[in-house]
Amino acid sequence: MVNELTQRTSFAKVLNSLRMLLVLIVLTALFSILSPYFLTGKNLSAIGLTISVIGIICIGQSLVLLTGDFDLSIGSVSGFCGIVVAQLTKSYEMYLLWLVVGLGVGALIGFINGLLVTKARVNALITTLSMMTIFQGAIFLVNNGYAVGVNTDQFRFLGTYRLAGIPMPIIILVLLYVAFFFILKYTVFGRYIYSIGGNREAARLSGINTDKIRILVFTLTGVLSAFGGIVLASRLCSAQTTAGSQYPLNSIAACVLGGIAIAGGEGGIFGALIGVAIIGVLKSGLIMINMPSYYQWIANGIVLIIAVYLDSRKKKNL
Repeated sequence: MVNELTQRTSFAKVLNSLRMLLVLIVLTALFSILSPYFLTGKNLSAIGLTISVIGIICIGQSLVLLTGDFDLSIGSVSGFCGIVVAQLTKSYEMYLLWLVVGLGVGALIGFINGLLVTKARVNALITTLSMMTIFQGAIFLVNNGYAVGVNTDQFRFLGTYRLAGIPMPIIILVLLYVAFFFILKYTVFGRYIYSIGGNREAARLSGINTDKIRILVFTLTGVLSAFGGIVLASRLCSAQTTAGSQYPLNSIAACVLGGIAIAGGEGGIFGALIGVAIIGVLKSGLIMINMPSYYQWIANGIVLIIAVYLDSRKKKNL
């Protein structure tokens, strides 16, 4: 009976991934018909660059969701760390030092989120929503609401360098997804994440330090959010004050579309990547057919509703 249930669950996961891959293919085909410029090397590269940043950040959101939490502060953390590193680099150079500082700031913010959620027992929604608001304000405090432009070779490396013709952000994205795929599938830490998301109390009773793992997950999410913001600033040669504003909801939508359960304990990292690709293709396609930006916001909201609906349907079917 247990084996049969496990097989059904595994089959459902595979089926969901195939469905989302089919949706991605259909969207790509549809926009290719509507716009002759969509399925070109230049546009596909642009889509890859667009999803690279949200894809990096989505890894962190995936980890948090798998433990049964979520993080709404990732967009603000991303924007704040990007603008801090840009401002420090512009003022004092020494980019590599400020890169480490920016990642450290992201880690600290994530660590505080984890402490508040696990030790202070503040709801993850309230904690991360509060952090989101705090760092939305902090972004404007750093440089009085102005974008910070930096055009040094070191600063531009992560965002503009090409290896064998492939943009560095795409290479970083692929390497990170491969790394976290192995972490989740083949390490004790990965198994603990799934155990906590599946049944937190049972995981605690089995000897897993659930608070420690959740704090570490929030910290990793902070680092990945910071790194995504730094890569974006590097690609644009400028840190924007509004960067990352749509990342929280888009990342949750991408993860759930990719098969990660909102309740935690179920899903995979590459499913989240398919979800990110769907959102990227949808955004690029709407631009290609000259849809106004507010239609893109509407589409993002619809995608989020569909993602949550699919998640609830999946639970009923298991």
